[in-house]
Amino acid sequence: METMRNSLPTAAYPLTQSPDNGEASRTAAPAPCPATAKAASGTARIALCCILGIAAWLRLYHLDVPSMWWDEVLVPMTARLPYERIVERALTLDIHPPLFYLLIKAVMAVSRTDWALRLLPALAGVAGVALLYRVGRECISRNAGLFAAVLLAVNPLHLLLSRQVRPYTLVFDLALLSLWAFVALVRGAGWRAMLGICLANLTLSLLHFTALLLLGAEGAILLALVCLRRSRRDVGNLIFFTLGAAAAAGTALPFLLGAMSANLSPPNGPQSLSAMAAISSARLGETFWFLPNMISRATITALLLVGVFRLWRADRPTCLLLAGFTFLPFMAVVVTRFTTYFNPWHLTVLLPASLILAGNGLSLFVPAASARPWFAAALCLALALPYPVFLQERFYAVASHTGPYKSLATLLGRVVEPEDCVVFSDQGLANAVLWHADRNGGAGERLRHPRLGPDKDKAGFFFVAGGGFGHLAENEAEFFAMMGKEPHAIAESVGTRTYYFELPRQPVHPLGALPVRFHERLTPASFYAGVESLENVASLPLWGGGLIATDNDAPGQATFAFANTAPVPQRIGIFLGFADTAAGNRLTVSYAFDDGPWEEGMVLDAPLGEGDACIRVERRQPYARLRLRFTLLCGSRTPMYPGGNLESLRLKDFKLYIDPPETAQTP
Repeated sequence: METMRNSLPTAAYPLTQSPDNGEASRTAAPAPCPATAKAASGTARIALCCILGIAAWLRLYHLDVPSMWWDEVLVPMTARLPYERIVERALTLDIHPPLFYLLIKAVMAVSRTDWALRLLPALAGVAGVALLYRVGRECISRNAGLFAAVLLAVNPLHLLLSRQVRPYTLVFDLALLSLWAFVALVRGAGWRAMLGICLANLTLSLLHFTALLLLGAEGAILLALVCLRRSRRDVGNLIFFTLGAAAAAGTALPFLLGAMSANLSPPNGPQSLSAMAAISSARLGETFWFLPNMISRATITALLLVGVFRLWRADRPTCLLLAGFTFLPFMAVVVTRFTTYFNPWHLTVLLPASLILAGNGLSLFVPAASARPWFAAALCLALALPYPVFLQERFYAVASHTGPYKSLATLLGRVVEPEDCVVFSDQGLANAVLWHADRNGGAGERLRHPRLGPDKDKAGFFFVAGGGFGHLAENEAEFFAMMGKEPHAIAESVGTRTYYFELPRQPVHPLGALPVRFHERLTPASFYAGVESLENVASLPLWGGGLIATDNDAPGQATFAFANTAPVPQRIGIFLGFADTAAGNRLTVSYAFDDGPWEEGMVLDAPLGEGDACIRVERRQPYARLRLRFTLLCGSRTPMYPGGNLESLRLKDFKLYIDPPETAQTP
């Protein structure tokens, strides 16, 4: 204990007093002459400019080309909601605090293109490279900062996150700022450093829940300093930090509780500590090198260990601080044993200190101090060249990410005619494709507002199978059997198949002799073949079929016609299954005989959940035609996971029972 206490500084020294001669040691050394120091500084600046240029090139090149994948496109679909809906979503069902959505909402006020939406994370990624150099220089040495910047500039995970509408490059920058201010505070800086820590942590807490890992690590280090150094300054720092951390954690806590209650329950019980350590180590290795290359991961891990050993010999207090910023959050992840939603990018808060230490280790392998800046720039270029040359398909092509949405929007915009109908295998896929289609000429208008009239003898029907066929079929053969025919054409785009069918229609259903029993399940094949006319509605191939509106801003209508040949009084029963799970929705059922006026039979305008309803009609006069109309009006975009709330109002099916007056009806 005494040895450890003596290893920590008791005298305050400012952050800006780190040496600029490229060496890690803080021990007494001959001071370089002013001309030599100025030349070294100029060389480092030139090298840094080269590294930043390479980092910007990698992150901005073809920024708008890859299709957004699901986690990306969900961000602007959420950001288009009103401010209060964004906060409500974060409090009830999201797994992120609301700040990034609000930042993207500000970007969307200027532009909604893929390039504009990705620009903020890309610029934050480039800024992180410059910032990492500065913090590495102040913590250890100029050359340690340069090599850390190289490792970040070509880091595959950081590059990928810089090119996506995701918050993790901002998370990295804020974690780095918090680290910088924290080191300054421990070295004796005043209230400005404490203010910097509190502001960085508060902002980070509203950006991502991994901020809590950083808060815990910083609190543990300050508590250890109080126990070891026993100075009033450390006690005051701990008190003020605790107040700031409580404000940051308290701000994030309501959103965290909402996320845990909605999404993050452990799946199969807790992992053992050894299993969790193995999982976390694998994830940390992926942050070092996301591409599947164990040699690269092992190399960076070895450089980190060399950097720790080298810094331990030269500056133990700084070594303990940087190691604490890596090791303590890592151990917190292991001890909590949480794996439900755990990906490598969730450990970006560990990267700043890790890369600084690895950069310190890498600089050791270039013996000549004067050659290190040039070597750093050359190394950065050599490691960057494979990305646009050999990894083009992984980072810069249309299919680089897993989202086929932009390509599907382009395909459908090219082939869908005004009276064609489109069904998506799930509503999340539909929402994402529509997001891109709205920016692709008139494609969004055609997809959102389908129309089909009674004069069409065939229905053009597209089915987009993103990852399956919903609940309609287990495989393609079953889907074709359910449709009753082979498709006329199949198109494939980024691994997603789109099927085109031409369905013969029967827009008027003969009722026949009484009693009549008619059941419409609203599956795609029967619905589009049997509906008389439709406008702004689509079949939903989930939960056994159903009907939903296709636009929040326009009512959807589906009309069915029946020809009657029994000229006797009738008792008509209309039984329907429905689902209404959000306020503001409205389902109306109307009926009309022959050319008579429409009569409103039922209105459902409360979120009753799933249920059944019945309309009974006594008809004494003869009639030739009965028409039923279902009108679905989906309210304002209630926060829901798939990026829209249209499936919150569904007509699941309906049955038509027609009996003579003396016969009792039973559904």
